Amino acid sequence: MTFLFQRIISLLALVVLTGCSVVKNYLMEPTPELQSGTILFSDDFSTTENGWKTWNQDNSYVMFQAGGLHFFNNQSNYDFWSKPGYKFSDVKIQADAIKIGGPDNNSFGVICRMVDDLNFYAFIMSSDGYAGILKVFEGKYELLNGDTMEFSSAIFKGDSLNKITAECHGNDLSLAINGKNALLAEDSDFLSGDIGFIVGTFDEPGVEVLFDNLSVIQP
Repeated sequence: MTFLFQRIISLLALVVLTGCSVVKNYLMEPTPELQSGTILFSDDFSTTENGWKTWNQDNSYVMFQAGGLHFFNNQSNYDFWSKPGYKFSDVKIQADAIKIGGPDNNSFGVICRMVDDLNFYAFIMSSDGYAGILKVFEGKYELLNGDTMEFSSAIFKGDSLNKITAECHGNDLSLAINGKNALLAEDSDFLSGDIGFIVGTFDEPGVEVLFDNLSVIQP
């Protein structure tokens, strides 16, 4: 499997995706000291009131459906994401993700420390068994774990449900899949930001992924 390091970002798609909402500072200043394991935010997607961006354009969409957040990405070599509009620093993100349609050569996962649409970390996996820790800096893509996404035996392939655990703790970034450690990396460029979900395609479009049971925890 090959990985596309840099994708062309459509300004129009980003405007539709992000809207004009004001980012909510979940951790107010001064930030209180929180105990490890404290739930900072959670969502079972039974309500639409938590701020997640949804859209339907050019045969692609993000919507609340089947008790989760449903992505359908019908553009080739493109990433779509959705975020609720909060601000966190150190987080442990847990979520369920299931591929419900499209090619196994895909990418999907969770986002942390999203400063804006051109600057964030993403913890991604594919339905054909590969994983990576991605940094997007000023719109340019860089895999922090190596030159390519790495094969992981922890991934349940195909149309299977996978449990993703991503941690941003200081400069340490880690990804676990289905309870098994997959990847580690270090980076210090982004200290805080939003969380979210991301779904990407390669040459073949039509990737459908459903996310559910999100927890954002103090690591």
